[in-house]
Amino acid sequence: MARPEPGAAVFLENAPVPQPTPGWVRIKVARTAICGTDRHIFHWDASIAGTTKPPVIIGHEFCGHIDALGEGVRNWKVGEYVSAEMHIVCGRCRACQASNFHVCENTQIAGLSRNGSFAEWVVVPVGNLVRLDPEIVPPHIGAFLDALGNAVHTVQAANSVAGKHVLVSGYGAIGAMAAAVVEFEGASSLTITEISPGHLQRARQWASQCKGNTPIYVHNPAEEDPQALATKIRDQTRGGVDVVLEMSGAPPAINFGLEMLYPGGKMMMLGIPSGQHLELRDFSDQVIFKGLTLKGVVGRRMFSTWAEMLGLLERGLDVEHIVTHRMPLQGFEEGIQLLDRGEAHKVVLDPNCDA
Repeated sequence: MARPEPGAAVFLENAPVPQPTPGWVRIKVARTAICGTDRHIFHWDASIAGTTKPPVIIGHEFCGHIDALGEGVRNWKVGEYVSAEMHIVCGRCRACQASNFHVCENTQIAGLSRNGSFAEWVVVPVGNLVRLDPEIVPPHIGAFLDALGNAVHTVQAANSVAGKHVLVSGYGAIGAMAAAVVEFEGASSLTITEISPGHLQRARQWASQCKGNTPIYVHNPAEEDPQALATKIRDQTRGGVDVVLEMSGAPPAINFGLEMLYPGGKMMMLGIPSGQHLELRDFSDQVIFKGLTLKGVVGRRMFSTWAEMLGLLERGLDVEHIVTHRMPLQGFEEGIQLLDRGEAHKVVLDPNCDA
């Protein structure tokens, strides 16, 4: 349960079990995972404070089993293994009518504006459910499909990365997922930039273990002269990258990514800055005269991203390395601290495990 102040998170041991209303289902949570958005909420960053409606149970990445059906629910059974899209949309606004449900102007997000998954049970609309195959998606992976969907959506937004030179800016959890998708999809090269020592180490370890045909380059911009690094990346990518997947939200990283893009390239922007404002340097030269495309990415397309993501997992996309820590739900604050220090990628919590 979050309150509107930094670090305000309390556990409610006797919270009532939610009951599904007509058209909704209740899910017993098997696993749930900490997202970067949860960190922003925990620290009450300006970028997220306006979208969160405390007091609220946070958490929006999870999987579990249906254990109660609301009135009128058909074609679903108690016990089915599921996850759910946690953007709850109106279905009536112009965006929804154009099938752009992920940018519904009346979106409610479970875990921000209504109760989410850091609990033993969560209720969701039946139309938001996604069936899972436990042979393909075990619970520790099912716990973060929401985040993996963000990564897949960001890659999807570039249309195709096969045969392209791609830069992933930021190797936090979603950056690591995006990098795995880019490598799996057969990019011509993959460049990763990261400054956090822990994430940098994980990026280098993952790159050294990849057995595909995509060359992977890992750079720390904080340790290299910016112009020398820019020259090195251009040499490695035949003049510059075609696609930047911007996952960090850090203004220096965004500006560096724009510099690294080859004319006609694309920047897909998923990372959320800590503040509300962003300054782009040399905008005319780096964006207009290079003919770049900049696109903001939010959530997952409902439900084409889910189909694409589950298809990737079925085809063999490996994201096991993303899970670095597993702990009880009561380990939430410890998980936040691990993430703050850059010592974790994805922290998966088990509501059914004692502290």
